Amino acid sequence: MVAPLIRPIRLQGGTFYTFSSASEDLSFSLNSADKKFKFSNFMLLNIPPIQSSPAGQNNIGLSNVPGAFPVIDGSKTENDYLAESFQNYCLNLEALATSSATYNPFIDRTVSERVFYKWMKEIGAIRFRQATGAESNVTNVTPLYVEEDESSAYSRVIKYIGEVNIVNSIRNNVNAFTEAYIYIPSSHGYTPTVLFKTVSDENYQPGLYFTNNPSDPLDIEYLYGRGPNTVQPAGLSTLAFYDSDTANFTTLDPDGDSADFYYYDAVQGQYIQQGVVGFEWWFGNPIANTYFLEPNTFGDASNDKFKIQSNNKDVEYTRSRLDGITVDFTGSDYAAINSTTGITDFASYSSSIYSGNFEFNAVLVYYDVYDPVAPENATKNLFGVLFLDNVDPAAGGGGQIPTLKKYKPNELTGDNGNSYAFRVNLKFDVNAQDTAVETSINDYNPYSLQLYMDSLDELLKSSQILQENNDLVNKLSSQVAGLQDLVINNENYDEIQSRLSNIEQLIEANSAVFASTQGLLNLIQRNYDEINNIYQNRTSVQVAYNLDVIQQGVGIALDKSKTGSVVVNNSQQNYNLGSSPLVSIASNFNALASSYTYTAAVLPFSNYLKITDGSSSQPYELDRDIVIYLDDTNQKWQKGQTMRISFTYGLDMSNNNGNFNLILYSDATDSLNTGSAYSAEVAYITYQDFINKGDSPVIDIVCIDPATYTFSVDIF
Repeated sequence: MVAPLIRPIRLQGGTFYTFSSASEDLSFSLNSADKKFKFSNFMLLNIPPIQSSPAGQNNIGLSNVPGAFPVIDGSKTENDYLAESFQNYCLNLEALATSSATYNPFIDRTVSERVFYKWMKEIGAIRFRQATGAESNVTNVTPLYVEEDESSAYSRVIKYIGEVNIVNSIRNNVNAFTEAYIYIPSSHGYTPTVLFKTVSDENYQPGLYFTNNPSDPLDIEYLYGRGPNTVQPAGLSTLAFYDSDTANFTTLDPDGDSADFYYYDAVQGQYIQQGVVGFEWWFGNPIANTYFLEPNTFGDASNDKFKIQSNNKDVEYTRSRLDGITVDFTGSDYAAINSTTGITDFASYSSSIYSGNFEFNAVLVYYDVYDPVAPENATKNLFGVLFLDNVDPAAGGGGQIPTLKKYKPNELTGDNGNSYAFRVNLKFDVNAQDTAVETSINDYNPYSLQLYMDSLDELLKSSQILQENNDLVNKLSSQVAGLQDLVINNENYDEIQSRLSNIEQLIEANSAVFASTQGLLNLIQRNYDEINNIYQNRTSVQVAYNLDVIQQGVGIALDKSKTGSVVVNNSQQNYNLGSSPLVSIASNFNALASSYTYTAAVLPFSNYLKITDGSSSQPYELDRDIVIYLDDTNQKWQKGQTMRISFTYGLDMSNNNGNFNLILYSDATDSLNTGSAYSAEVAYITYQDFINKGDSPVIDIVCIDPATYTFSVDIF
């Protein structure tokens, strides 16, 4: 195997790069009945901009890698430099790893995904922290990880996890290829939490390093299997970008001057040059033309700050120590998917209330390798990466891949969502001289897949209309049968005839009355005049009203002290305080393993609850979530009814104990038929909401639709 040569990202239509490791599984699955290959998942990424980041932002620094420091001199576009970094670091490392003498090709998991995330962290694009109990459901000794929290210094890269919708094989007299369809529905937003795990095996484990040792010494600085005579079709550099470019902690800058390595010592608050006591570069002993994996463990999610500096050029960046990184696609490992009603998989997770709008500019495509006898034990590998657009240069230097904006529908504001679809055409080249995978991204494919999905929707609607018409025909058929029985059945006919005869006899017996109708009209007129005189008090008859039938209801008081009149008063003020409007977490809440719980009865009209813990100098510090159950057994929610929650001194929801949230549930009688009480999540107020309001927000929960337990939450 040799390191592949690629072209820069195309100016239009996007560019798909395939990892060479995927060819192992493709060829193995084609030649073995024991293993099968199928496209399974995809992820949407927002690749950060290419620019310097001395303040610690996760921007892409292509010169962060010591082997790239001398090559990037500003003579090419940022689009070319990004392609060079991907080719000369990521794909070259993969080629060296898979060509290693100790590499085991029979392990189902390839190194491609771990190599990709190593490249991302080395150029400063991605960093991590350990997942909390609110994010991860894994309780064993192997921790899971998430990206750092969104902040001014970090923007999360992985935005969405989805499944490959359709895989289709095309064969005609011109060509044969496979189509993989990627579809993001309009109802989906970002995946709220994406978990990562570290994987170590004999092909990729702590302490491994990969050194280029070609048979021809002149090839040592070049990509694996390439040399000084290699022609790069797109004019990109073929010099490999190694973690250790020389046998010491130095490299050259583009002008040929020596550049030194520096490590930031947080205790001293300054950068320390290599060779000084206390210096710690991320790998220990430099070896020329070598890639290093983390030396001791893959499970360290902390960060370091480094600098490479010469007289003419310097770069500073923050680097994550985590290695062996893969995405966790097991839904049960996610706390929200495992424990939240209505969230069962990534699709429902991305369409839940925890999700929202996002932007993306790249797609990772995954495939499964599995045994047909036990497909549930599939191994998921990274097939390739699709960059949706080329890098646009920025005015002050650097650049960024433009993003697509994904909007999720908003039921409260009425904003519409949008959807995206992509089709990747994959053609497997069987040329023995240069095995590869050809790909193409067609601009019209998103529209074509959208038309296909619309056709399926229309077909479903047609089926529903047909079923409704069938039910209507059955109902009409039953009614016609009833009318037919009424016409034909003699028993019903005889009964009608008998009733008509009785009516005729009654009319004849009272013929005298009908013969003189004027007398009846005069009697009716006299009764009308007499009743009207009584109402107008023109007679000695007094009319009295029965006020006892008027009863006071909830919030209404009746004053009957004055004879002949009733005064209606409002007995309820703005809030219905009940018997205990002031509560204490320490005294009134139940302390469970992961939360403090309290049950508050829903009262008529506006409700009020105030949490009094804390002091005037310090909000109350929490060590777990707060869960409040709103008991609507006796008083059902009404449309527009409000529950207000406030705090005397506030709550410290984010501290050394972790980050905690306030969650409210209702539907005590399970009117939604979910199988359990309090299954309706009324509100989910995060620790960040408390921080934004100075730890002491005022929370108004307004019932929008009591039938579906739909609420609007306002935080002041």
